[in-house]
Amino acid sequence: MRKTYKISLIACLITSTLGCSVLIGENIVQAQRSPRPVELLRSRCVSSGLGSAREENTDIAIGRAVYTSRFFLGPGSRSATLTCRIRPNSSKQPIFQTLNLGFGMRDSDSSSPNAEVRVYLDGRPAEARTVSTSQQNTLSLDVSNVSNVSIEAVCTSGNRYCDRVYFYEASLLRPATQTNVAPSPQSTQQFSVPGQTPVLPPPTTAPSPITPQKY
Repeated sequence: MRKTYKISLIACLITSTLGCSVLIGENIVQAQRSPRPVELLRSRCVSSGLGSAREENTDIAIGRAVYTSRFFLGPGSRSATLTCRIRPNSSKQPIFQTLNLGFGMRDSDSSSPNAEVRVYLDGRPAEARTVSTSQQNTLSLDVSNVSNVSIEAVCTSGNRYCDRVYFYEASLLRPATQTNVAPSPQSTQQFSVPGQTPVLPPPTTAPSPITPQKY
């Protein structure tokens, strides 16, 4: 918003005073109505299931288009789940309004069986999508009264491995009337799998390289 305001101020020196006030006012209203999204991985998240859930910032091709993956769920022959707490138990007011998800399987995983992505809000089923290779999927969910979000990828084949489902978007939007303040670093938690060493936590800076895994 500071940058926009600065540009507006420069424009004011060129235009009239009346045009200046209108231009700045429109920019302020636009900033208030369009809060910056917050990455889901910045909330408190843990993983579960026999498969794997891991942060991985990498470029992938889905439907012959390039996307940058934020994390993946690798169900293997069973399932993998990522569960995130997006509102503290002590909070009585909604923190986020909308959860936006974008996901799919890579074009190169053409031999993989389909996987089903299921989303649960506070433990209750909310949405389910069947994902096949080269297919791009999007979901938008109201989470204004939700404390916990769970995303599960389930392999639809009982005897074959499903490849990873990559999430190139997993963002939370605040209500337009709230100030855009991201969760503090102290509120984040590592992905963890029972009995295994936790993988990288959601970073506040550029993530360290992660050795790719294959199923």
